[in-house]
Amino acid sequence: MARFLSRAGTNIDDLERQLARVGSNENENDTSADEANLHAAAGKVAGETTALLTGDHAQYTQIGMRGDAGGRKRRDEHRSGGVRKLGTWDGVFMPVMLSIWGILVYVRMGYFLSQVGVAGTVASFVCGYLTTTMTTLSISAISTNGTVKGGGPYYMLSRSLGPEFGGSIGLMFYAGTLLSAVLNTVAFVEPLLSNFGQAQGDVSHLFPEGTNWHILYSSILFTLCTVVCLTGAQVFARASTVLSTFIIASTGMILLSFAARQPFVDVEKSVYYTSWSMDTFRENLWPDLRPITEGRPSETIGSVLGVLFPACIGIMAGASMSASLRKPSKSIPKGTLWAVLLTFVLYMAIVLCLGATTRRVTLRENFNVLQEINVLPIIVPVGAIITGVTSTLSGVLSSASVLQAIAKDDLFAFLRPLKQRAGSDSMTRAILTTYAFGQMAFFVGDTNAVAPFTTMFNLIMFAFVNLACLVLKLAASVNFRPTFHYFKAWTACLGALGCFTIMCVVDVVSALVSTGVVTVLFLYVHYTCPPKAWGDVTQSLIYHQCRKYMLRLDLRKDHVKFWRPQILLLVHNPRSSLQLIRFCNALKKGGLYVIGHVIKGDFHLMLPEFRLQEAAWLKLVDVLRVKAFVNLTVAPSDDQGARSIAFGAGLGGMRPNIVVLGFLNRGLEAQASGEALPTDEIRLNDPIDAMSYVRIIEDVMAMGKAVGVAYGFSKLELFPTGGASSDTVLPLAGAAAGNKQYIDLWPIQIGTATVRPAGGQHSAYLTNFDSYVMVLQLGTVLHLVPYWARRFTLRVMCFVEHQCDVAEEARRVAKLLRDLRVDAELHVHHLRDSGLATYDEARVASQKPVLPPNAKPLSMAMGSARDQPLSPTGFSMRVNLPMPWRYEAKRSAEPSDSTLVRGSSSSSSSESESESDSSSEMPASDAQGLSRRQSAQRAGNRLNLGAILHKPELASPRRRSDGSMVLTNFYSRTFAGLRRSGDSGTARGRKGKRSSQRNLAESGGDQSEATVAGGGEELEFNDMAVKTQNRILNELMRRQSGGSTRLIFTTLQAPEPGTSASSEQADDYLDDVDVLASNLPPVFLVHATSLTVTTSL
Repeated sequence: MARFLSRAGTNIDDLERQLARVGSNENENDTSADEANLHAAAGKVAGETTALLTGDHAQYTQIGMRGDAGGRKRRDEHRSGGVRKLGTWDGVFMPVMLSIWGILVYVRMGYFLSQVGVAGTVASFVCGYLTTTMTTLSISAISTNGTVKGGGPYYMLSRSLGPEFGGSIGLMFYAGTLLSAVLNTVAFVEPLLSNFGQAQGDVSHLFPEGTNWHILYSSILFTLCTVVCLTGAQVFARASTVLSTFIIASTGMILLSFAARQPFVDVEKSVYYTSWSMDTFRENLWPDLRPITEGRPSETIGSVLGVLFPACIGIMAGASMSASLRKPSKSIPKGTLWAVLLTFVLYMAIVLCLGATTRRVTLRENFNVLQEINVLPIIVPVGAIITGVTSTLSGVLSSASVLQAIAKDDLFAFLRPLKQRAGSDSMTRAILTTYAFGQMAFFVGDTNAVAPFTTMFNLIMFAFVNLACLVLKLAASVNFRPTFHYFKAWTACLGALGCFTIMCVVDVVSALVSTGVVTVLFLYVHYTCPPKAWGDVTQSLIYHQCRKYMLRLDLRKDHVKFWRPQILLLVHNPRSSLQLIRFCNALKKGGLYVIGHVIKGDFHLMLPEFRLQEAAWLKLVDVLRVKAFVNLTVAPSDDQGARSIAFGAGLGGMRPNIVVLGFLNRGLEAQASGEALPTDEIRLNDPIDAMSYVRIIEDVMAMGKAVGVAYGFSKLELFPTGGASSDTVLPLAGAAAGNKQYIDLWPIQIGTATVRPAGGQHSAYLTNFDSYVMVLQLGTVLHLVPYWARRFTLRVMCFVEHQCDVAEEARRVAKLLRDLRVDAELHVHHLRDSGLATYDEARVASQKPVLPPNAKPLSMAMGSARDQPLSPTGFSMRVNLPMPWRYEAKRSAEPSDSTLVRGSSSSSSSESESESDSSSEMPASDAQGLSRRQSAQRAGNRLNLGAILHKPELASPRRRSDGSMVLTNFYSRTFAGLRRSGDSGTARGRKGKRSSQRNLAESGGDQSEATVAGGGEELEFNDMAVKTQNRILNELMRRQSGGSTRLIFTTLQAPEPGTSASSEQADDYLDDVDVLASNLPPVFLVHATSLTVTTSL
């Protein structure tokens, strides 16, 4: 037995490393060589622990000693030989503050105040900083919800929120960072020319001026920064602290100048400095929107806000330093928030000081006002130039690193050329790509033209960061427990709304386009990206919402009006069932689809095989692009496993209502296919035997579910679809353009014999409309799929025994199809005098001589026991019963014949009674030509199927007053039979040639009473043996549905109770199905246990 340890077999450091690797693929992407060694060591220790648990107790003390020594050694090596990590001050606070404190402070502060005034500028900064602060809280929550490694904001977001959010936000972050670098480059040229330009240079007149020269200077600076990034980035990193000193000094000098500078006027440069003056403050307080230059439209709040907002961004700089931080989870939120607070205070100080000391005309006409009023003017352009250079360098490096990380993760196919070979950390390709995009951005225009694009991309990135964190919070994931406690759901919501609001204020069209671009990128990654082992916040949200709505999907509130096929497909061999899997995917039509498979064997021995097969089956679903769940089970037999799957499949109100099986593969080989499948290597069970197969059908019927048997679906050949969705396309071989193809529906009504529990005598035939209606329903559902609707025509095929019944049957079925909204061609066929060889032979063989009253009848064996006429517990297909005679007509008086059995239907609904149709009354001449048996059948079968479909509750099963009950769980109605009385001289057939006959079921199968005046009688189709009926129907279907028919739906006869207990009876039942469906196109046979459609509103 395994022992408890006083301390862990592996030390805590190893445990933390193992936990950090759970659910990630860092080893193949980002793990350094040292970390790889640690992982190998941890794996070794884990193997030793496994050995301990399996009985190798001798290693007990060695594990702890080796783990302790190794841990101490690794910690010592890390402390002595590792690179010095950064703290909050130098690792987060300074980078974030310098990123926020950009060049716009030097070149556009006068523009802000001149257009929107002090109040508008303060309000704009408050809105911008409120948005960035809320985003900072979201970033802080992500960074404190686990161990943060290197990789910057993209890495942190993608690993925390999943590839969809990571990829889409990552590209937006790349674009925003790149445009920020471009903005700083373009803005750099303005102080350069204002001090060294040929026309307006204050210091010297060196550089030519003009639009083209402006673009050239920007391009040169960007090129130099790119070269530095390619060759000398390490030198720049060392000098960044020194360069930052000049920026801090220039900022301090600006604030000092407001206090030290005396009022002065420089008319030539339009400088009117009043020092501290309330009049000046009131003059600059409110907005005064005007054009910047003549000929341009007036500025708007949105245009000013678009230029101002880039002064608020830069909060991601701290997250970019995560790999270099000692405690990223602590330093990122603390350093970022302090930097945001300090820069906001500095901005507010400059706005208020400049608004209270400088007149509006100066602010409007001289954007270089901070240099003009400074006590040391040269320090302002120096600070602006250094800010521009450093921001451009950091922008190029940051954006290139993000682009390389996205390409390395293989989220977008169009970025694969940027991937470096394995083990290489070079960013050359990413930097060159960034350089090319940056050069194209210079043609956009000046600072005011580039700034709105920078604003839009950064806002959309901030918005989706907040939105993703809101989703993470609302999903209530138990592992989302950030140690940063100031993040709430409402802060993320406020941040997202603030971002979208500012985007709409700046430019509605650009906001919609940006949102659309992010949405497209999100969907692109969702549908094309290979699975990543990062975790996905959308899965957590989907789980939360599914659980919520599954609880509301109450099975007790289910109604036939909202019925839809929910399919459980039991598959033995996936290779031979490919067509059936795809067919059921189309047949489900928005319903539940579960693929079930049984692994036969001992539970404990088969668990490894179960895990392997589960992965293979899930991969198969992805390869076939079917929208299905996979449900596997381990059981000692196929029927027990199928029963387990049928019971357990689904959840709550989403449970399969149709169980589909392929027809028993008796000695047939699996269909060969050229495509390799993930399930080709799985262990297949031995072929299922007939008894288990029939037992599955019996069990499913006992559960109250419909049964579908797919016969011959290996002939449902497919050809390539060009990548179209399997939900809308399931092409069939031979369905070429110009050849009309058909889906034939053969709804055949089943007559079920019932017995009295006490006496065991037949009481009546029960007719089941459930299967009849489901055949129509499933065919219609399949025809709703666009591909099938475009290429195939739906036909309903009915049959009657006599040609004189064709017109009446066609009229009744046509009305039913109209009421059920079934758009199909209708064909009604007749059996007699149609040249059906099997039917004619059966009639001839059924002729019997007249017997004396006490004589025993001769045997009429027609093959096996299943060839005998209807047995006391048999099921027989009934002709002339696809539709009740009085379906749409007002019910006439009850038949007066006293020989009608008890249990005949007498409950027609009031709705059907109101549908009077005199044309449905049978002419007297026809009535005289009918036998007493047929007359009684028609009178007793005045059942209103319309009432059943209009009020489904009328079809609920019930026990009759005399105690008789249906042997199967059908919702059925009695089919009245006629007991023969004493007279044997009776009415003749329609053409004077047919003698009347007695209902065999009502006599309990006693043929001794079967006498016929005139020398003999012929069995009608309803009284023929099951196998004989199947042979006749098979010939009829082959004749009418051959050639251009590609698929047939028809009724499945249920097995008699106890069929699965006998191998012989099970084989006979399957032989009957085989006789019915052989030599036909693919046949889908269905047996239903409830109605699936209604005509009521």
